[in-house]
Amino acid sequence: MVKIDRQTRLNAFNLLNELKEKGFSQEKTINKIQEKFNLPYQTIYGWYKKNSSPYGNRKLKYKKELFYLLGALLGDGCPYYWKKKDSYMVIVLGEKEFNEKFSEKLFICTTKKVSWCNIINKNVWKLQTSNLELYNLFKEIREDYIKLISLINKGDAKSNSIQFIEGFFDAEGCVKIIKEPNRKTPKICLDICNVDYEILEIIKQLLYNYLSIEANFSIQKADNKKNKQAAFHLRIYKKEFIRIFFNNINTIKLKKEKIDHVYKWLNNGKGS
Repeated sequence: MVKIDRQTRLNAFNLLNELKEKGFSQEKTINKIQEKFNLPYQTIYGWYKKNSSPYGNRKLKYKKELFYLLGALLGDGCPYYWKKKDSYMVIVLGEKEFNEKFSEKLFICTTKKVSWCNIINKNVWKLQTSNLELYNLFKEIREDYIKLISLINKGDAKSNSIQFIEGFFDAEGCVKIIKEPNRKTPKICLDICNVDYEILEIIKQLLYNYLSIEANFSIQKADNKKNKQAAFHLRIYKKEFIRIFFNNINTIKLKKEKIDHVYKWLNNGKGS
Protein backbone atom coordinates (compact mmCIF):
# COMPACT_ATOMS: atom_id res chain seq x y z
CA MET A 1 0.00 0.00 0.00
CA VAL A 2 1.24 3.47 -0.89
CA LYS A 3 2.05 5.53 2.17
CA ILE A 4 -0.31 8.50 2.55
CA ASP A 5 1.47 11.71 3.53
CA ARG A 6 0.50 13.45 6.76
CA GLN A 7 -1.17 16.48 5.22
CA THR A 8 -3.43 14.26 3.10
CA ARG A 9 -4.47 12.33 6.22
CA LEU A 10 -5.24 15.59 7.98
CA ASN A 11 -7.34 16.79 5.07
CA ALA A 12 -9.25 13.53 5.18
CA PHE A 13 -9.76 13.81 8.94
CA ASN A 14 -11.04 17.39 8.63
CA LEU A 15 -13.46 16.43 5.87
CA LEU A 16 -14.74 13.51 7.95
CA ASN A 17 -15.60 15.86 10.81
CA GLU A 18 -17.29 18.29 8.42
CA LEU A 19 -19.45 15.50 7.00
CA LYS A 20 -20.40 14.33 10.50
CA GLU A 21 -21.44 17.87 11.44
CA LYS A 22 -23.61 18.07 8.33
CA GLY A 23 -25.45 14.91 9.43
CA PHE A 24 -24.03 12.36 6.99
CA SER A 25 -24.42 8.77 8.18
CA GLN A 26 -21.44 6.69 9.23
CA GLU A 27 -21.60 4.61 6.07
CA LYS A 28 -21.82 7.60 3.70
CA THR A 29 -19.06 9.47 5.55
CA ILE A 30 -16.61 6.57 5.47
CA ASN A 31 -17.40 5.79 1.82
CA LYS A 32 -16.80 9.40 0.78
CA ILE A 33 -13.48 9.55 2.61
CA GLN A 34 -12.36 6.23 1.12
CA GLU A 35 -13.36 7.31 -2.36
CA LYS A 36 -11.59 10.68 -2.14
CA PHE A 37 -8.42 9.74 -0.24
CA ASN A 38 -8.02 5.96 -0.67
CA LEU A 39 -7.45 5.38 3.05
CA PRO A 40 -8.01 2.02 4.84
CA TYR A 41 -11.53 1.44 6.18
CA GLN A 42 -10.28 0.70 9.71
CA THR A 43 -8.36 3.97 9.83
CA ILE A 44 -11.41 6.02 8.88
CA TYR A 45 -13.66 3.98 11.17
CA GLY A 46 -11.32 4.67 14.11
CA TRP A 47 -11.46 8.40 13.38
CA TYR A 48 -15.24 8.29 13.09
CA LYS A 49 -15.59 6.54 16.47
CA LYS A 50 -12.96 8.87 17.99
CA ASN A 51 -10.75 5.92 18.94
CA SER A 52 -7.82 7.48 17.09
CA SER A 53 -6.77 10.54 15.09
CA PRO A 54 -3.97 11.51 12.69
CA TYR A 55 -2.68 13.85 15.39
CA GLY A 56 -1.54 10.97 17.59
CA ASN A 57 -1.96 10.69 21.36
CA ARG A 58 -1.36 14.36 22.17
CA LYS A 59 -4.67 15.56 20.75
CA LEU A 60 -5.63 19.18 21.30
CA LYS A 61 -8.23 19.59 24.03
CA TYR A 62 -11.02 21.97 23.08
CA LYS A 63 -11.33 23.74 26.42
CA LYS A 64 -12.09 27.42 27.00
CA GLU A 65 -8.34 28.08 27.39
CA LEU A 66 -7.89 27.14 23.74
CA PHE A 67 -9.62 30.40 22.83
CA TYR A 68 -7.04 32.35 24.83
CA LEU A 69 -4.36 30.68 22.69
CA LEU A 70 -6.21 31.53 19.49
CA GLY A 71 -6.72 35.15 20.55
CA ALA A 72 -3.05 35.51 21.46
CA LEU A 73 -1.91 33.88 18.20
CA LEU A 74 -4.19 36.01 16.04
CA GLY A 75 -2.89 39.06 17.85
CA ASP A 76 0.83 38.38 17.95
CA GLY A 77 1.63 34.90 16.66
CA CYS A 78 2.58 33.09 13.48
CA PRO A 79 2.51 29.54 12.10
CA TYR A 80 5.86 28.14 10.97
CA TYR A 81 6.76 24.95 9.13
CA TRP A 82 10.31 23.79 9.85
CA LYS A 83 11.00 21.74 6.74
CA LYS A 84 14.31 20.32 7.97
CA LYS A 85 12.61 18.58 10.90
CA ASP A 86 9.15 18.27 9.31
CA SER A 87 7.81 20.19 12.32
CA TYR A 88 4.65 22.29 12.36
CA MET A 89 5.02 25.07 14.90
CA VAL A 90 3.24 28.10 16.32
CA ILE A 91 5.30 31.01 17.62
CA VAL A 92 4.42 33.97 19.84
CA LEU A 93 6.58 36.97 20.65
CA GLY A 94 6.07 39.31 23.56
CA GLU A 95 6.92 40.21 27.11
CA LYS A 96 7.85 37.52 29.60
CA GLU A 97 4.49 37.59 31.41
CA PHE A 98 2.70 37.04 28.11
CA ASN A 99 4.79 33.98 27.25
CA GLU A 100 4.39 32.59 30.76
CA LYS A 101 0.60 32.90 30.62
CA PHE A 102 0.46 31.47 27.10
CA SER A 103 2.52 28.50 28.27
CA GLU A 104 0.12 27.81 31.16
CA LYS A 105 -2.92 27.87 28.87
CA LEU A 106 -1.07 25.70 26.35
CA PHE A 107 -0.38 23.07 29.00
CA ILE A 108 -4.10 22.87 29.83
CA CYS A 109 -4.91 22.21 26.17
CA THR A 110 -2.01 19.91 25.26
CA THR A 111 -0.51 18.61 28.57
CA LYS A 112 2.80 19.71 27.08
CA LYS A 113 5.16 21.99 29.02
CA VAL A 114 6.84 24.58 26.83
CA SER A 115 9.58 27.00 27.85
CA TRP A 116 10.39 30.36 26.28
CA CYS A 117 13.58 32.27 25.62
CA ASN A 118 14.77 35.87 25.66
CA ILE A 119 15.58 37.37 22.25
CA ILE A 120 16.55 40.73 20.78
CA ASN A 121 16.34 42.64 24.08
CA LYS A 122 15.20 42.15 27.67
CA ASN A 123 11.57 43.01 26.81
CA VAL A 124 11.02 40.56 23.94
CA TRP A 125 10.57 36.83 24.59
CA LYS A 126 9.84 34.00 22.18
CA LEU A 127 7.79 30.86 22.73
CA GLN A 128 7.48 28.16 20.09
CA THR A 129 5.80 24.79 20.23
CA SER A 130 5.40 21.96 17.77
CA ASN A 131 1.73 20.99 17.58
CA LEU A 132 0.29 20.05 14.22
CA GLU A 133 -3.35 20.35 15.26
CA LEU A 134 -2.92 23.81 16.78
CA TYR A 135 -0.87 24.86 13.73
CA ASN A 136 -3.63 23.78 11.34
CA LEU A 137 -6.42 25.26 13.46
CA PHE A 138 -4.62 28.59 13.69
CA LYS A 139 -4.03 28.70 9.92
CA GLU A 140 -7.63 27.73 9.11
CA ILE A 141 -9.08 30.38 11.41
CA ARG A 142 -6.74 33.07 10.12
CA GLU A 143 -7.97 32.30 6.61
CA ASP A 144 -11.65 32.14 7.56
CA TYR A 145 -12.97 33.80 10.72
CA ILE A 146 -16.33 32.05 10.32
CA LYS A 147 -14.63 28.94 11.70
CA LEU A 148 -13.65 30.91 14.82
CA ILE A 149 -17.24 32.03 15.45
CA SER A 150 -18.47 28.48 14.88
CA LEU A 151 -15.99 27.08 17.44
CA ILE A 152 -16.86 29.75 20.00
CA ASN A 153 -20.56 28.91 19.72
CA LYS A 154 -20.06 25.16 20.07
CA GLY A 155 -19.46 25.34 23.82
CA ASP A 156 -19.99 27.99 26.48
CA ALA A 157 -19.95 30.95 24.10
CA LYS A 158 -19.55 33.55 26.84
CA SER A 159 -16.57 31.85 28.52
CA ASN A 160 -14.97 31.10 25.16
CA SER A 161 -15.43 34.71 24.05
CA ILE A 162 -13.95 36.14 27.24
CA GLN A 163 -10.90 33.90 26.91
CA PHE A 164 -10.48 34.92 23.27
CA ILE A 165 -10.74 38.63 24.08
CA GLU A 166 -8.27 38.20 26.96
CA GLY A 167 -5.74 36.47 24.72
CA PHE A 168 -6.02 39.10 22.02
CA PHE A 169 -5.84 41.98 24.51
CA ASP A 170 -2.75 40.47 26.17
CA ALA A 171 -1.13 40.41 22.73
CA GLU A 172 -2.35 43.67 21.22
CA GLY A 173 -4.08 45.66 23.95
CA CYS A 174 -3.00 48.57 26.11
CA VAL A 175 -4.27 50.21 29.31
CA LYS A 176 -3.71 53.90 28.56
CA ILE A 177 -3.36 56.49 31.31
CA ILE A 178 -4.48 59.83 29.85
CA LYS A 179 -3.16 62.77 31.83
CA GLU A 180 -4.58 66.24 31.16
CA PRO A 181 -3.68 69.60 32.78
CA ASN A 182 -7.24 70.25 33.92
CA ARG A 183 -7.73 66.77 35.41
CA LYS A 184 -6.65 65.84 38.90
CA THR A 185 -7.36 62.17 38.21
CA PRO A 186 -6.09 60.84 34.85
CA LYS A 187 -8.72 59.05 32.82
CA ILE A 188 -8.36 55.52 31.48
CA CYS A 189 -8.72 54.18 27.97
CA LEU A 190 -8.51 50.56 26.85
CA ASP A 191 -7.01 50.35 23.37
CA ILE A 192 -6.67 47.36 21.05
CA CYS A 193 -4.66 48.02 17.89
CA ASN A 194 -4.31 45.85 14.80
CA VAL A 195 -4.05 46.23 11.02
CA ASP A 196 -6.83 43.66 10.53
CA TYR A 197 -10.16 45.48 10.78
CA GLU A 198 -12.18 42.27 10.49
CA ILE A 199 -10.77 40.62 13.62
CA LEU A 200 -11.27 43.82 15.61
CA GLU A 201 -14.88 43.95 14.43
CA ILE A 202 -15.35 40.41 15.75
CA ILE A 203 -13.91 41.43 19.13
CA LYS A 204 -16.18 44.49 19.19
CA GLN A 205 -19.21 42.25 18.68
CA LEU A 206 -18.08 39.73 21.30
CA LEU A 207 -17.57 42.54 23.84
CA TYR A 208 -21.08 43.81 23.21
CA ASN A 209 -22.82 40.43 22.98
CA TYR A 210 -21.36 38.85 26.12
CA LEU A 211 -20.23 41.77 28.31
CA SER A 212 -22.51 44.59 27.10
CA ILE A 213 -19.40 46.70 26.46
CA GLU A 214 -19.49 49.28 23.68
CA ALA A 215 -16.22 50.03 21.89
CA ASN A 216 -15.47 52.44 19.05
CA PHE A 217 -13.02 52.54 16.15
CA SER A 218 -10.45 55.09 15.10
CA ILE A 219 -7.96 54.86 12.23
CA GLN A 220 -4.24 55.51 12.33
CA LYS A 221 -3.23 56.31 8.75
CA ALA A 222 -0.08 54.97 7.14
CA ASP A 223 2.74 57.50 6.92
CA ASN A 224 5.33 55.37 5.06
CA LYS A 225 7.74 55.88 7.96
CA LYS A 226 6.92 54.35 11.31
CA ASN A 227 3.46 53.14 10.25
CA LYS A 228 3.90 51.22 7.01
CA GLN A 229 0.17 50.50 6.74
CA ALA A 230 -3.04 51.79 8.24
CA ALA A 231 -3.87 50.50 11.71
CA PHE A 232 -7.22 50.34 13.46
CA HIS A 233 -7.78 51.12 17.13
CA LEU A 234 -10.71 49.64 19.04
CA ARG A 235 -11.13 51.78 22.15
CA ILE A 236 -13.19 51.67 25.33
CA TYR A 237 -13.60 54.96 27.22
CA LYS A 238 -16.72 54.76 29.38
CA LYS A 239 -16.06 54.12 33.05
CA GLU A 240 -18.88 51.58 33.40
CA PHE A 241 -17.52 49.56 30.46
CA ILE A 242 -13.94 49.64 31.77
CA ARG A 243 -15.19 48.38 35.14
CA ILE A 244 -17.00 45.47 33.46
CA PHE A 245 -13.89 44.69 31.41
CA PHE A 246 -11.61 44.38 34.44
CA ASN A 247 -14.24 42.45 36.40
CA ASN A 248 -14.24 39.77 33.69
CA ILE A 249 -10.83 39.89 32.02
CA ASN A 250 -7.60 39.28 33.90
CA THR A 251 -5.11 40.93 31.58
CA ILE A 252 -1.34 41.10 32.02
CA LYS A 253 -1.51 44.62 30.56
CA LEU A 254 -2.76 46.05 33.85
CA LYS A 255 0.71 46.63 35.28
CA LYS A 256 1.41 47.40 38.95
CA GLU A 257 2.23 51.01 38.18
CA LYS A 258 -1.18 51.44 36.50
CA ILE A 259 -3.40 49.76 39.10
CA ASP A 260 -3.70 52.80 41.37
CA HIS A 261 -4.57 55.07 38.42
CA VAL A 262 -7.29 52.66 37.30
CA TYR A 263 -8.66 52.29 40.84
CA LYS A 264 -8.89 56.08 41.28
CA TRP A 265 -10.54 56.51 37.89
CA LEU A 266 -13.15 53.87 38.67
CA ASN A 267 -13.79 55.29 42.16
CA ASN A 268 -14.03 58.97 41.26
CA GLY A 269 -10.59 59.99 42.46
CA LYS A 270 -10.56 58.04 45.72
CA GLY A 271 -7.40 56.09 46.44
CA SER A 272 -7.21 52.38 47.28
